[in-house]
Amino acid sequence: MLHETSPGAPLVLMVTIFDRGQDERVMDLFTHEGVTFNLLALGRGTANSQILSYLGLGETEKMLLFSTMSSEASDVLLRQVGEVVGPDKPNRGIAFTLPIRSVCGGPAAKCLLGISETERGEQVMEERGEHDLIVVIANRGFADVVMETAKGAGATGGTVVHARGTGSKEMEKFFGVAILPEKDLILIVTKSESRCRIMEAIVAEAGPRTDARAVTFSLPVNGVAGLSAGPGVPEGSEQV
Repeated sequence: MLHETSPGAPLVLMVTIFDRGQDERVMDLFTHEGVTFNLLALGRGTANSQILSYLGLGETEKMLLFSTMSSEASDVLLRQVGEVVGPDKPNRGIAFTLPIRSVCGGPAAKCLLGISETERGEQVMEERGEHDLIVVIANRGFADVVMETAKGAGATGGTVVHARGTGSKEMEKFFGVAILPEKDLILIVTKSESRCRIMEAIVAEAGPRTDARAVTFSLPVNGVAGLSAGPGVPEGSEQV
């Protein structure tokens, strides 16, 4: 079941991009604010010299940190992160937040918020558009299971990113099992009308109570280009 949270208590995804080697310094900020769900991936900046000073994304190895938290915590962290890896700092980077539209399953909502109890239902943050980005974070090696399940529910494609979890040890106690640090991040764009069906199918087949330990949530998409329903694809699904 999708999980609902009142508009007064929004949940956000913060994306922080910074130079490799600053992992511990940045993570200390998130740990201090009680953020327990973090996913770290390696990337490479490609910005040209004209915008390098603004974004801090030149030809160098970068770390991408994906973290979920309350909007209140994100306001504090954005200021703190900016003081460490802002565009005017030696270790330049960027941080931004995205509103999370819905979370699939009570266990997933607890994990993303770092709390012990929550009600069930679908979390809706704002008026829905025509498309959503479904984000699935699963143990490494289960991306194919997630995608096959998603396709069976109407999705026609996705993108997989390899990353590692850096969350609190408390999350192991929450799930009652050891959580592997190696993760697969699966991104699926779909029409909003298909979102619920796809997310619930993924949780049923590869959710927190399975070996995949997948956590699933969605982000609103304002605009889409290059997607179309292919032959034999159920209405409401998209090809990626």
